[in-house]
Amino acid sequence: MSILNSFLLKTTSVKKICISFIASHFVLLLMMVYTFPVINNQIRTKAFDLQPFGYSVSEAASIVNNLNDQTTSLYLFPQLTLLDLLYPFLLALFLSSLLFRLIKITQTKSKIASIFLIIPFLTMMFDYSENICIILMITKSIEVSKTIVVLSSTFTILKGVLTSVVWIAIFVYGITWFRMKILKKNNNRALTQPKQH
Repeated sequence: MSILNSFLLKTTSVKKICISFIASHFVLLLMMVYTFPVINNQIRTKAFDLQPFGYSVSEAASIVNNLNDQTTSLYLFPQLTLLDLLYPFLLALFLSSLLFRLIKITQTKSKIASIFLIIPFLTMMFDYSENICIILMITKSIEVSKTIVVLSSTFTILKGVLTSVVWIAIFVYGITWFRMKILKKNNNRALTQPKQH
């Protein structure tokens, strides 16, 4: 945990948080306007990565069977092995850095706050695990069986749930910081007002 804190101390300036936000969302934009439209059009449904509630064996098999060589190549590169390699890391960096800053300025000291800092990187690992499963399926290196689909689908669901948890935490800490700022402003105003006799 101390290693993560030491790392985040270097990434929590407003400038660096803005850079990680812009970088992560630029990669997301590339996926949404370049790779996913082509993939979704070919498979006639949403790609594995875009199904937050997971997918069944029949749905997974349909996606794999509907992919042609050209779209499979696009799915492999740049989607899975470049864009979806960069995006989870950049997003984890942004979310953890923002959370770390909010936790510091709200002077929150609890184990739960520390756990929240780990969640974005845990989510990143689930995303990478999901990508490995997808690669195995779309390259037909492994049979689209119940085991691999349940595993891949679980990673997909977990990544979505944990990302939502982090955004909720950011919202809560953000509201806490805003309230503290308002209270401090009101207290300062009360102190500077002349006393009435």
